[in-house]
Amino acid sequence: MPDVDGKPTKSLNKRRCGCSVCCFPSYNLMEEEDEVSVEHENRISKKTQKSRSMLEEGVDVLDFFVVEQAACPHYVDDLPDPLEPGTLIKIKGLVLPICSRFAINLTCSRDPGSDIALHVNPRISQRYVVRNSRVRHLWGQEEVTTISNFELNRNEKFQIDIVVAENEYFISINGKHVCAFVHRIPLTAVKTLLIEGPVEIHNVEYGKTESYPVIDEDKTVLQLPPGDVQEICTNGQLRLPLTLSLPQGFKQGWQLEIDGRVKILPVNFFINLQDGSQLWPHPNIHLHLNPRFGYANTKHMFVRNAWMDGQWGNEECTEVFPFEPAAHFKMAIRRSDDRFGIWVNGRLSGEFKFRGDADRINTLYMQGDVTLNRVCMKHCADDKYLQECGR
Repeated sequence: MPDVDGKPTKSLNKRRCGCSVCCFPSYNLMEEEDEVSVEHENRISKKTQKSRSMLEEGVDVLDFFVVEQAACPHYVDDLPDPLEPGTLIKIKGLVLPICSRFAINLTCSRDPGSDIALHVNPRISQRYVVRNSRVRHLWGQEEVTTISNFELNRNEKFQIDIVVAENEYFISINGKHVCAFVHRIPLTAVKTLLIEGPVEIHNVEYGKTESYPVIDEDKTVLQLPPGDVQEICTNGQLRLPLTLSLPQGFKQGWQLEIDGRVKILPVNFFINLQDGSQLWPHPNIHLHLNPRFGYANTKHMFVRNAWMDGQWGNEECTEVFPFEPAAHFKMAIRRSDDRFGIWVNGRLSGEFKFRGDADRINTLYMQGDVTLNRVCMKHCADDKYLQECGR
């Protein structure tokens, strides 16, 4: 966990969410980690007294306020059923005005020193969400990066969903996927839900789901409009990650156009043409385009791959890297009878042969360090677009 000043001590690679969908990290518990847990922090009585004194003096102490919650956690509940893939825990509540952080823990027992399989710790002041685990009183490697903006605020209601998958937990806040956390403790050992910190818990629901993210009845996945030219112009206002339904698929002879701009300090972004809009169960990805920006001694790489039947295939890569930080780009993906052609800024950047039935493509998924201006599906190859891109 971070120090009291909120600065994270350790993190994974920048701008990665930690899930097996796109990151596939491997973890080693760090037994040497001398990390103080939330409940231990809250036992520091001197800081509690200081906070109260500062409050009486009218000083803003939200970043320093310490709640003595360890002796009496705010919410404790034994799980009604053992965790298994598909288990859904839905937590609704209110962030109190004095809250600077709170924690949601899946623990192995009600004992205060119990192992913690999942520690979700939103930091309201610092605007990030910490994930970790604790085994035999020792904290593991901390994860703080997410793929969505932080959307928890004081004095506002929230909903946090935790979905259990075979290899990880998926976590969403207010209906948006935020991050994942790969299992470090067997699911069979997890027995208790514990919530602590300055929040009001209004409701906790346990259920089952067949997929993640969980789509509410009043919400639908964004989709391209029908027609020979299916187009969405966003002017950079559409936030990533983007899940875009392709209701007419991606047929032979068609051309998909994506206009965007790379962020100033990019690490990577990726574009998937896949069968299914969910993150779990993992969809088959017929085309995975992943520009990776190199720094120091690493090289830029424009990777192409596919995920079929539960695993990634062999990566393909071209030497030419057509993307630059802070620069606009125009990409065209053409489908022929047996392969995709990928064009960037009017030049062919590579081809990728089908590794599955491309007629099953029904979703475009994008994530990473770009802003999106336009997505268009044309029912024919458009050479004029390529010529304009190359100018």
